[in-house]
Formats: sequence, C-alpha cells, structure tokens
Amino acid sequence: MPSTLAVLPCCRAVAICLPLALVACGASPPPPAAASSPAAAVVVADGWRADLAHDSDEGVWYAKVDKVVAAHGANEVVVTDDAGRLTVLTVYSGQWTAHSAVGDGQWLAPTRAADVDPRVPGAELYAAGKGGSLFRVTLRPQPFGKFTVEAREVAHAPGEEFHAVVAGDFAPGGQAELLLFGITGAVYAALPDGESAFALRRVASVNGRVRDVAIAPAAAGEPPVLYGASRSGELLALRHAPDGLAVEVALREDCGLGRVALAPGRGDVVYATRDDGVLVRGERAADGSWRRAAIFAGEQGLRGVAAGRFFADGREAVAVYGYDRTVHLVSRPPGGAFAAEALLRAPQKGHWLAVGELDGRNGTDELVATGFDGEVFVLARAAGYGLPGAALPPR
Repeated sequence: MPSTLAVLPCCRAVAICLPLALVACGASPPPPAAASSPAAAVVVADGWRADLAHDSDEGVWYAKVDKVVAAHGANEVVVTDDAGRLTVLTVYSGQWTAHSAVGDGQWLAPTRAADVDPRVPGAELYAAGKGGSLFRVTLRPQPFGKFTVEAREVAHAPGEEFHAVVAGDFAPGGQAELLLFGITGAVYAALPDGESAFALRRVASVNGRVRDVAIAPAAAGEPPVLYGASRSGELLALRHAPDGLAVEVALREDCGLGRVALAPGRGDVVYATRDDGVLVRGERAADGSWRRAAIFAGEQGLRGVAAGRFFADGREAVAVYGYDRTVHLVSRPPGGAFAAEALLRAPQKGHWLAVGELDGRNGTDELVATGFDGEVFVLARAAGYGLPGAALPPR
C-alpha cells in the first residue's frame, strides 16, 4: 500500500506515574511540570495492568484495534487526535512505536482497514473530521517490516463535520463501501471517482449528530445493521436499501448518546453511553421489539464503551470510560445482577475505549483507553489469566 511519511520515534511502553494535567480540546499542551510538582498515580485494579502505549501532545479522541500491517503478527491500534493526526501504533516485545500521518490540523475520526478503493492495492484506512475533509491513509512497506504512512485528501463537504466514518461491505456481494456521518444529520456514501478522488453522495438523513457507529455481524447474503449513537438521544439502526440507507429508531433516550458497542459475536445486544452518565443496554427480541435497561449510572460525561471477553467464565461484560477519569467494568454472571468495578483511575478525562487482542499472555480481550491529555493506555489481565495449564515464572 503506497505512502510517503516517515516513521515517528518510539513511545514509552509502561507508565507508573503521570503528571496531573488536563489538555482541553483544541488547547495547547501545558508546560512541563517542575521536578518537585506532585504527580497522580495511575491506579489499576488487582489482576490488571496498564501500559502507556502512546503519549500525544494533543487529546486523543478515537481508537480502533485492527490488523493494519500485514508483516506483523500482532494487531495494531489506530488513534486520531486533536491535531488531525492519524497514528498507527505497533508493538514489538512490549515496546510501542507511533507512525503518524497529518491531515488538515483538526480532529479526525478513523475507520478500520478495508479495500474500498480498487485503484489502490490492498486495504486502506480512512479518516474524516471537523474540517469536512475525507482522507485516504495508506502504508508503504519498507525493508525489515517497517513502513511509512501517507494521508491524502480525496473529498470535501463544505460546512460539514464528520463525527463517525465507517468502512465495510454494507451491500452484500458488492465492493466495500465508505459511509460518513455529518453534523447536519446527512449521511454520505463516498465512491471512488476519477483517477484519485472520491465523490460524496447523500444516502440518508437522520435526526442529530451521529457520534459513533457499530457494525453488527450479518447472516450470509444479508446486509449488516449499523447502530448509530446520536446526540439527539436516538439509537439508530441503519441498513442498506435500494435507494440508500433505511433508518429505524431502535431506542429513544431523553439524553444525548455518545458511544455505542455490540456484545461480542451478537447483533441483538447493543450498549450505548448517555451524556448524563447512564449506560443503556438494548436487546432486540425475535419479533423486532426492543427491551431497554439502564445497567450503570456513573458521573456526568460518560463517553467510551467497549464490550468484550473480560472474564474466564465468559460472563457478559462491558467497559465504560468518561469525564470521571475512571474505566469501569460492568458485568453480570448468568442469572445474576450487574455490578461495576473500577479498573483504572487516570489523570485524564476519558474519551474513547476500544477492545481487541493485544496481549496473548491471557485468555481475554484487552482495552485501549484514550483521553483529553493524549495518553493511550492498554489495559490487560495478568499473565496466565484464562490460560488453564500455562506455567508462570516464579514470583
């Protein structure tokens, strides 16, 4: 995949202590703290560890765990920040390295890798954001498993902000597609046009700003359902239709929704965070109706949400992160009630959570937590957890 930008230096791998400082969206980072200034420790729950994978000089808003670099065995982490940088984080024996491409200097929302553009070999990443521009991000392989990153503007929508961008096969049997959700409520499909550009075609209109989209697994031959969390308080269910996108309101809340996640391997259980600190669980019944429950009530400004395999017994579990600077894990055993535990207390206000496989020393998923100060933490269970029969070194 072609690209031209150089690899950025290696980041710190593990953080025990961080300066207590908050970088607001769009603000300049504070000056370095004096040596005698107090520091706020990153407190992690027993049986978990937190590694600092990246420390940006701007707030980091979005994160994805994905397979991006074919020459690497491990998954990568893709993040975007308030300076308009898309950064691919790679890991080698616990050491994280950041490879960045710069867009237009304003915050961006990224996609997962997908082969959207037939003019470019392999899969691409895409990002769009505050400036209304769409960028195609590609990698150019270099010797010994290295690569460089390039971001190229391929489309622009005057007057729009794009808070969510998704790539995938939304019409069965067709070319992978790219959908952009604008601040005006317009939803655009981006289609390759000419030698290198994309054309934007409006395919739906929704009420309010869609801030996050999750793609449900689809049955063979069926289009997937896209669940969107809207500032209007609506949990939207969208799917491909002959004339664009069909839009259904699955749940209607009396507070804005921030993020959305799906239960692992399921398309009928959806979690959404509300701005007032409530985590909502929606479950679609066989007749198409929805059952709704509030399963967590935290502090105002709840943002990130990610569901995954976090327990060896396979219980239902979903993590949240927000302005209270705490990652909470909300879970219930079969037949039991939901309970919450604090996994991480960090200096920064939380903004995003992503989930994926990043540490094979346990049998569960990892969490990626990002926030206003620019730190990107990877949260993982201790080595040996969920791996029956695995020997551990003596302590």
